[in-house]
Amino acid sequence: MQDRLVAARRTVVRGLQEVERAAAKARQRLADGTVAGAGNGRYGRLWDPPADRDAMALILNTTDSDEFERSGRSDADRLAAYLTGGATALDLGCGIGRVARYLAPRCATLWAVDASPRMLELAGARLSGLPNVRFARCVDTDVPDVPTASVDLAYALLVLQHLEREDAFLLLEELRRVVKPSGTVFVTFPNLLSDTYLASFLAYARHGETANPARARMYTPEEVARVVPAAGFAVEVEAGVEIVAVCRPR
Repeated sequence: MQDRLVAARRTVVRGLQEVERAAAKARQRLADGTVAGAGNGRYGRLWDPPADRDAMALILNTTDSDEFERSGRSDADRLAAYLTGGATALDLGCGIGRVARYLAPRCATLWAVDASPRMLELAGARLSGLPNVRFARCVDTDVPDVPTASVDLAYALLVLQHLEREDAFLLLEELRRVVKPSGTVFVTFPNLLSDTYLASFLAYARHGETANPARARMYTPEEVARVVPAAGFAVEVEAGVEIVAVCRPR
Protein backbone atom coordinates (compact mmCIF):
# COMPACT_ATOMS: atom_id res chain seq x y z
CA MET A 1 0.00 0.00 0.00
CA GLN A 2 2.79 2.42 0.92
CA ASP A 3 4.53 1.75 -2.40
CA ARG A 4 1.32 2.52 -4.30
CA LEU A 5 0.86 5.79 -2.43
CA VAL A 6 4.45 6.82 -3.18
CA ALA A 7 3.97 5.99 -6.86
CA ALA A 8 0.70 7.93 -6.95
CA ARG A 9 2.35 10.98 -5.39
CA ARG A 10 5.18 10.85 -7.92
CA THR A 11 2.64 10.73 -10.75
CA VAL A 12 0.80 13.72 -9.29
CA VAL A 13 4.00 15.75 -8.99
CA ARG A 14 4.99 14.94 -12.58
CA GLY A 15 1.54 16.04 -13.71
CA LEU A 16 1.81 19.30 -11.80
CA GLN A 17 5.18 19.97 -13.37
CA GLU A 18 3.83 19.41 -16.90
CA VAL A 19 0.83 21.65 -16.31
CA GLU A 20 2.98 24.38 -14.79
CA ARG A 21 5.39 24.27 -17.75
CA ALA A 22 2.49 24.73 -20.15
CA ALA A 23 1.01 27.56 -18.10
CA ALA A 24 4.38 29.29 -17.77
CA LYS A 25 4.90 29.16 -21.55
CA ALA A 26 1.42 30.57 -22.13
CA ARG A 27 1.97 33.39 -19.64
CA GLN A 28 5.25 34.27 -21.38
CA ARG A 29 3.59 34.33 -24.79
CA LEU A 30 0.91 36.63 -23.42
CA ALA A 31 3.59 38.90 -21.99
CA ASP A 32 5.41 38.91 -25.35
CA GLY A 33 2.22 39.71 -27.19
CA THR A 34 2.41 36.57 -29.34
CA VAL A 35 -1.00 35.23 -28.30
CA ALA A 36 -4.24 37.03 -29.08
CA GLY A 37 -5.81 36.75 -25.65
CA ALA A 38 -9.36 37.79 -26.45
CA GLY A 39 -9.72 35.38 -29.35
CA ASN A 40 -8.52 32.40 -27.36
CA GLY A 41 -10.44 33.10 -24.17
CA ARG A 42 -8.98 32.77 -20.70
CA TYR A 43 -8.39 29.03 -20.88
CA GLY A 44 -7.51 28.32 -24.50
CA ARG A 45 -4.27 30.25 -24.29
CA LEU A 46 -3.02 28.06 -21.43
CA TRP A 47 -2.81 24.86 -23.49
CA ASP A 48 -0.55 25.18 -26.53
CA PRO A 49 1.57 22.01 -26.97
CA PRO A 50 4.07 21.98 -29.86
CA ALA A 51 3.31 18.38 -30.87
CA ASP A 52 1.34 15.25 -29.97
CA ARG A 53 3.96 14.06 -27.49
CA ASP A 54 3.75 17.29 -25.51
CA ALA A 55 -0.04 17.13 -25.60
CA MET A 56 -0.02 13.57 -24.24
CA ALA A 57 2.04 14.73 -21.28
CA LEU A 58 -0.43 17.50 -20.53
CA ILE A 59 -3.52 15.33 -20.98
CA LEU A 60 -2.46 12.10 -19.29
CA ASN A 61 0.92 12.77 -17.66
CA THR A 62 2.59 10.32 -20.06
CA THR A 63 4.53 10.30 -23.30
CA ASP A 64 3.97 6.56 -23.77
CA SER A 65 1.79 6.37 -26.88
CA ASP A 66 0.64 2.82 -26.13
CA GLU A 67 -0.58 3.85 -22.67
CA PHE A 68 -2.26 6.91 -24.16
CA GLU A 69 -4.12 4.85 -26.74
CA ARG A 70 -5.13 2.15 -24.24
CA SER A 71 -6.65 4.76 -21.97
CA GLY A 72 -8.60 6.27 -24.87
CA ARG A 73 -10.02 2.90 -25.88
CA SER A 74 -10.93 2.08 -22.28
CA ASP A 75 -12.77 5.36 -21.73
CA ALA A 76 -14.56 5.02 -25.08
CA ASP A 77 -15.74 1.55 -24.07
CA ARG A 78 -17.11 2.97 -20.82
CA LEU A 79 -18.93 5.80 -22.59
CA ALA A 80 -20.35 3.60 -25.35
CA ALA A 81 -22.85 2.19 -22.84
CA TYR A 82 -24.67 5.55 -23.01
CA LEU A 83 -24.96 5.57 -26.82
CA THR A 84 -27.68 4.24 -29.08
CA GLY A 85 -27.74 3.94 -32.85
CA GLY A 86 -27.47 7.22 -34.73
CA ALA A 87 -26.33 9.12 -31.66
CA THR A 88 -24.53 12.46 -31.51
CA ALA A 89 -21.78 12.76 -28.90
CA LEU A 90 -19.80 15.75 -27.66
CA ASP A 91 -16.28 15.50 -26.24
CA LEU A 92 -15.69 18.59 -24.10
CA GLY A 93 -11.98 19.14 -23.62
CA CYS A 94 -11.15 16.70 -26.39
CA GLY A 95 -7.45 17.55 -26.44
CA ILE A 96 -5.90 15.73 -29.39
CA GLY A 97 -8.74 13.20 -29.54
CA ARG A 98 -7.61 10.62 -27.00
CA VAL A 99 -11.17 9.32 -26.51
CA ALA A 100 -12.81 10.74 -29.64
CA ARG A 101 -10.63 8.56 -31.85
CA TYR A 102 -12.28 5.44 -30.43
CA LEU A 103 -15.78 6.71 -29.72
CA ALA A 104 -16.43 8.44 -33.05
CA PRO A 105 -16.84 5.15 -34.99
CA ARG A 106 -19.73 4.32 -32.65
CA CYS A 107 -21.60 7.60 -33.30
CA ALA A 108 -23.38 9.23 -36.19
CA THR A 109 -21.66 12.52 -35.28
CA LEU A 110 -19.07 13.45 -32.68
CA TRP A 111 -18.31 17.03 -31.73
CA ALA A 112 -14.66 17.46 -30.69
CA VAL A 113 -14.64 20.59 -28.54
CA ASP A 114 -11.68 22.30 -26.90
CA ALA A 115 -10.68 25.73 -25.68
CA SER A 116 -7.24 25.47 -27.24
CA PRO A 117 -6.84 26.20 -30.97
CA ARG A 118 -3.61 24.21 -30.96
CA MET A 119 -5.24 21.15 -29.39
CA LEU A 120 -7.97 21.32 -32.04
CA GLU A 121 -5.33 21.63 -34.77
CA LEU A 122 -3.56 18.50 -33.53
CA ALA A 123 -6.88 16.71 -33.10
CA GLY A 124 -7.82 17.60 -36.68
CA ALA A 125 -4.71 15.86 -37.96
CA ARG A 126 -5.10 12.87 -35.66
CA LEU A 127 -8.80 12.35 -36.47
CA SER A 128 -8.62 13.19 -40.17
CA GLY A 129 -9.72 9.68 -41.15
CA LEU A 130 -13.04 10.03 -39.29
CA PRO A 131 -15.47 11.97 -41.51
CA ASN A 132 -18.19 12.16 -38.83
CA VAL A 133 -16.09 14.29 -36.44
CA ARG A 134 -16.92 17.98 -36.26
CA PHE A 135 -14.74 20.50 -34.44
CA ALA A 136 -15.82 23.46 -32.30
CA ARG A 137 -14.12 26.00 -30.07
CA CYS A 138 -15.11 26.46 -26.46
CA VAL A 139 -14.51 30.11 -25.57
CA ASP A 140 -14.58 30.56 -21.82
CA THR A 141 -17.90 28.91 -20.92
CA ASP A 142 -19.65 28.93 -24.31
CA VAL A 143 -19.70 26.47 -27.21
CA PRO A 144 -21.64 28.61 -29.70
CA ASP A 145 -21.29 26.30 -32.72
CA VAL A 146 -23.18 23.40 -31.14
CA PRO A 147 -26.97 23.69 -31.51
CA THR A 148 -29.31 23.56 -28.53
CA ALA A 149 -30.75 20.13 -27.62
CA SER A 150 -28.76 18.36 -30.35
CA VAL A 151 -26.48 16.01 -28.39
CA ASP A 152 -27.28 12.56 -27.01
CA LEU A 153 -24.14 12.15 -24.92
CA ALA A 154 -21.79 14.88 -23.73
CA TYR A 155 -18.77 14.01 -21.66
CA ALA A 156 -15.92 15.82 -19.93
CA LEU A 157 -13.29 13.57 -18.36
CA LEU A 158 -11.21 15.43 -15.76
CA VAL A 159 -11.69 18.63 -17.73
CA LEU A 160 -13.83 20.89 -15.56
CA GLN A 161 -11.20 20.67 -12.84
CA HIS A 162 -8.99 23.03 -14.87
CA LEU A 163 -11.54 25.86 -14.69
CA GLU A 164 -12.42 28.10 -11.82
CA ARG A 165 -15.34 26.52 -10.01
CA GLU A 166 -17.80 29.18 -11.12
CA ASP A 167 -16.79 28.70 -14.75
CA ALA A 168 -17.07 24.92 -14.37
CA PHE A 169 -20.65 25.44 -13.21
CA LEU A 170 -21.42 27.69 -16.20
CA LEU A 171 -20.03 25.02 -18.53
CA LEU A 172 -22.30 22.47 -16.88
CA GLU A 173 -25.17 24.81 -17.75
CA GLU A 174 -23.84 24.99 -21.32
CA LEU A 175 -23.84 21.19 -21.49
CA ARG A 176 -27.41 21.29 -20.22
CA ARG A 177 -28.21 23.57 -23.16
CA VAL A 178 -26.73 21.37 -25.88
CA VAL A 179 -27.91 17.97 -24.61
CA LYS A 180 -31.28 16.58 -25.62
CA PRO A 181 -33.99 16.15 -22.96
CA SER A 182 -33.40 12.38 -23.27
CA GLY A 183 -29.62 12.74 -23.28
CA THR A 184 -26.83 12.11 -20.79
CA VAL A 185 -23.90 14.16 -19.54
CA PHE A 186 -20.98 12.17 -18.12
CA VAL A 187 -18.41 14.18 -16.16
CA THR A 188 -15.59 13.30 -13.80
CA PHE A 189 -13.85 15.30 -11.09
CA PRO A 190 -10.76 14.71 -8.93
CA ASN A 191 -11.86 13.48 -5.50
CA LEU A 192 -10.21 15.47 -2.72
CA LEU A 193 -11.11 12.69 -0.28
CA SER A 194 -8.93 10.16 -2.14
CA ASP A 195 -5.27 9.67 -1.23
CA THR A 196 -4.18 10.45 -4.79
CA TYR A 197 -5.85 13.83 -5.04
CA LEU A 198 -5.18 14.79 -1.45
CA ALA A 199 -1.50 14.34 -2.38
CA SER A 200 -2.10 16.56 -5.41
CA PHE A 201 -3.78 19.22 -3.29
CA LEU A 202 -0.90 19.21 -0.80
CA ALA A 203 1.64 19.44 -3.61
CA TYR A 204 -0.16 22.48 -5.02
CA ALA A 205 -0.25 24.12 -1.61
CA ARG A 206 3.42 23.45 -0.85
CA HIS A 207 4.82 24.38 -4.26
CA GLY A 208 3.08 27.72 -4.69
CA GLU A 209 0.68 26.53 -7.38
CA THR A 210 -2.31 28.60 -6.28
CA ALA A 211 -1.40 31.20 -8.92
CA ASN A 212 -1.30 28.57 -11.68
CA PRO A 213 -4.46 29.13 -13.77
CA ALA A 214 -4.26 25.62 -15.27
CA ARG A 215 -4.13 23.82 -11.93
CA ALA A 216 -6.69 21.18 -10.97
CA ARG A 217 -9.47 22.19 -8.60
CA MET A 218 -10.42 19.36 -6.27
CA TYR A 219 -14.00 18.45 -5.38
CA THR A 220 -15.72 16.26 -2.82
CA PRO A 221 -18.60 13.93 -3.72
CA GLU A 222 -20.93 16.05 -1.62
CA GLU A 223 -20.01 19.18 -3.56
CA VAL A 224 -20.65 17.49 -6.89
CA ALA A 225 -23.99 16.12 -5.65
CA ARG A 226 -24.99 19.63 -4.60
CA VAL A 227 -23.68 21.75 -7.49
CA VAL A 228 -24.57 19.61 -10.53
CA PRO A 229 -28.34 19.61 -9.85
CA ALA A 230 -28.20 23.42 -9.66
CA ALA A 231 -27.19 23.34 -13.36
CA GLY A 232 -30.44 21.58 -14.23
CA PHE A 233 -29.64 17.89 -13.89
CA ALA A 234 -30.69 14.86 -11.94
CA VAL A 235 -27.37 13.25 -11.01
CA GLU A 236 -26.01 9.91 -9.89
CA VAL A 237 -22.64 10.24 -8.16
CA GLU A 238 -20.08 7.48 -7.76
CA ALA A 239 -17.06 8.26 -5.59
CA GLY A 240 -13.67 6.60 -6.00
CA VAL A 241 -10.29 8.12 -6.78
CA GLU A 242 -12.30 10.15 -9.27
CA ILE A 243 -15.88 11.31 -8.82
CA VAL A 244 -18.13 10.14 -11.65
CA ALA A 245 -21.33 12.11 -12.20
CA VAL A 246 -23.92 10.72 -14.61
CA CYS A 247 -26.29 13.59 -15.29
CA ARG A 248 -29.68 13.72 -17.00
CA PRO A 249 -31.66 16.88 -17.77
CA ARG A 250 -34.56 17.69 -15.48
